[in-house]
Amino acid sequence: MSATSRSLPRWLRVAPLGLGREAGLPLILLLGAWLGIQLGPMVVALRETGAAALLNLNGLGPLDLLALWASMEALWRGARAGELRAPLWAGALCAGLLLLPSTLVAAGALVLYGAVVAWGSRGAARWGALGMLGLGLIHLGGVFGQPALTALILWEAWATHAVMSWLEPGLTLAGPVLRMPDGHGIAVMAGCSVAHFLPPALLALMVMRRGTGAARPLLGPALALILILVVLNLLRLMLLVWSPFAYGWGHGVLGTNLFGLLCVAVLQATADA
Repeated sequence: MSATSRSLPRWLRVAPLGLGREAGLPLILLLGAWLGIQLGPMVVALRETGAAALLNLNGLGPLDLLALWASMEALWRGARAGELRAPLWAGALCAGLLLLPSTLVAAGALVLYGAVVAWGSRGAARWGALGMLGLGLIHLGGVFGQPALTALILWEAWATHAVMSWLEPGLTLAGPVLRMPDGHGIAVMAGCSVAHFLPPALLALMVMRRGTGAARPLLGPALALILILVVLNLLRLMLLVWSPFAYGWGHGVLGTNLFGLLCVAVLQATADA
């Protein structure tokens, strides 16, 4: 038994699910930090709307869950291979931060602990830790990156107007608001922007391409994925502004998640290319 294992409390020295003692704790803490980010919004959604609202939460979309799955799967493989390592002091600090009821603190803990785990690990475990770190950065970017997000939203609204004006010259644009001549309109917001799903998609692609241990090319598939998802979201925005019927189906929980699943299929094809 190593010195690190001997210093762990008895309740933490039980190897979870067949993992080594040093590997199980980082994996549990990284997953716990991610859950700490989601727990607050999940509780609020359940109280106000019910279980169906969970399907429409930021951070729980199909691409977000795919990035989480890819990262945890890489961590699991790395742990089984003995590649997952992190100092005990970092785990204690992460666990202490997770006791604070704050999604921002949980995101910060995920970023910091993910960086420490990635630094001390190798192979698939390192890429899995980087994936978890990225999920924390995505949450923090959504909170503190509003100026950049606003600029991107305005560009997407302009691009949608520029393309749809060929089909409907009467379409008007005022900031992020697009309006048809019959009065129907939409406001492009954060949840409709490509910035909502492109970061987790690129994160999942990185982990899926590099977490296998093979140095497969990343830049080409990443650029192809960006182009395809930008075009798909532009087409989606055009449909939403086209008619109230399309908006009702495409902007609801069903339409949003079907679009997310379409993006997952595109991502999987890109990752396997």
